[in-house]
Amino acid sequence: MKAALTCIALIFAAPAAAAVCDAVWRDGPRGRDVPVRIDLPDGKTKVPAVIWSPGLGGTRGNASRWVAAWTAAGLAVIRLEHPGSDASVYRGPATPEERQAKVRAGIAPEQLIARIADVGFVADELARRPREGACDLARIDSDHLALAGHSMGAWVVQAMAGQRPDGEQAPLIDRRFRAFIAMSTTGPADPAAAKAQFGGIGRPLLVVTGSMDGLPAKAAPDVAASERARRASLFTGAPADGRKALAIIDGAGHMLFAGDTIKTPAPAEMQDRVARLTTLWWRHWLRGDAKAEKALANPPLGKADQWQRK
Repeated sequence: MKAALTCIALIFAAPAAAAVCDAVWRDGPRGRDVPVRIDLPDGKTKVPAVIWSPGLGGTRGNASRWVAAWTAAGLAVIRLEHPGSDASVYRGPATPEERQAKVRAGIAPEQLIARIADVGFVADELARRPREGACDLARIDSDHLALAGHSMGAWVVQAMAGQRPDGEQAPLIDRRFRAFIAMSTTGPADPAAAKAQFGGIGRPLLVVTGSMDGLPAKAAPDVAASERARRASLFTGAPADGRKALAIIDGAGHMLFAGDTIKTPAPAEMQDRVARLTTLWWRHWLRGDAKAEKALANPPLGKADQWQRK
């Protein structure tokens, strides 16, 4: 046990972020401004990079807990803010009806398509731009990119990983991304429908959810079972190729996976487990770290958490 803990400690004993840069990049052909926040780890060597897409209403300031862990492990992180499904959805006074209308507009198919295009555009810019303020973008290894997201951002992940939304439509695969993490995503509860949508995803994919993800405290057993099946659907439908994994954090609700600081002790400790697990995933699949690969056989999760691989 002591040797295993030492191994995990070594994996996380890396410098913290050395440069943080905010920018708004203009996608001329689409006439769209995309706000980004770039976090680079210390050093001068090439580093893998993770693009992060937040949930509905999210901004480039979200996911600070995940960013701190990933940059400490020597990865760059680029957080996106998606106009049309960002904080403007919840901003300003509104009646309940008006608020619901704004939410429906924010999750409309055209907004998801815009988000997917945002991610592709930012990946292009990372390869094209040598620098952004104090951030040396030439350090980003464009051959080792990954994509992660929460909630609506996880819809982006599963789409770009190879989802077929109706089981037949051609997937929107972006092969620049070597690995994926989807937090609090959703899909069809029926296993056959899940396989039809997600059975073509071939790259490493980690699905992270919680036992209370999207559920009220006193949900009926049948409602809870259906919702948990939907949250695990992406993993259920993905092929068993040795590169897929599912983590279910006991007691964790939907917003825990946004990655923002939660001050109460229990959720903060849950987030620590997610941060450790996701960092191991990136180190294995983006850096070929043998210690991380070994640690993923029995990752540092809670006793009641669930971990599956296939």
